[in-house]
Amino acid sequence: MKIVVFITQTQDTEAKIKVSASGDTIDTEDIKWIMNPYDEFAVEEAIQTKEKFGGEVIIVSAGPTRVAESIRQALAMGADSAVHIEDEGFANTDSYTISKIVASEIKKIEGVDLIFTGMKIIDEESVQVGVQLAEELGVPHLSLVSKVMDVNPDQKIVKCQKEIDGGSVVVEAPMPALITCPDAMNEPRYASLPNIMKAKKKPMTTITAGDIDFDSLGISSDALSKNGAKVKTVNLVVPEVERKLKIIKGDDDPMVKGDEIAASAKELVKLLKEDAKVL
Repeated sequence: MKIVVFITQTQDTEAKIKVSASGDTIDTEDIKWIMNPYDEFAVEEAIQTKEKFGGEVIIVSAGPTRVAESIRQALAMGADSAVHIEDEGFANTDSYTISKIVASEIKKIEGVDLIFTGMKIIDEESVQVGVQLAEELGVPHLSLVSKVMDVNPDQKIVKCQKEIDGGSVVVEAPMPALITCPDAMNEPRYASLPNIMKAKKKPMTTITAGDIDFDSLGISSDALSKNGAKVKTVNLVVPEVERKLKIIKGDDDPMVKGDEIAASAKELVKLLKEDAKVL
């Protein structure tokens, strides 16, 4: 059984985000990059599935040279091999183009049974790549799966549990199928030092933009650019948090009389309703 995991790289969740001088992207200088946290759950679930039912796990990622670090992390966690579609332009394109290109490379892998992706990417949180990838591959997708319950390679059926309001539901899909993974799915393992060393020797194929036949995918050759992207960021603004403090004298203040306490209570309720809007 072959299991593919599509991963991405994002800014560290603790990084301080600044808008670049152009105003339509973030300033990446001194930014630390990490594997998208939701993709860690996807990698872990793929490895657990391999451990239960056998097979191999293949990592696929698209992005600049630095993405290789996150790919090696996935290999150190227990994946077997990887494909890196490398180009600096992936930072400027959209989920439509990424899905087209990644799907074309996954199609080259024979005998794929399952594809795992994170529920979303934490930078723009469009929640589009997973379902668009399934559409391009022509396979069913199971979104927000909380547990992979059973995989039957012979009957080509995967059974999963999904959480819904007030409970859960069990769903089945024919394989190959794509599964998107939320954060409640599992606890990603830490890569041990021996496995980190072994990951350096695991095979990783690198594909460049020059290897991609854009015409056959129905996208333009400048798709990996701001001008060629179907979705464009016009402006980015870091929200300003305004903090206010208003002190209302209460009954623990010896200078406040009984009638003033009642007035203070009325003022507090008014502020909670009209300013804070919590009532």
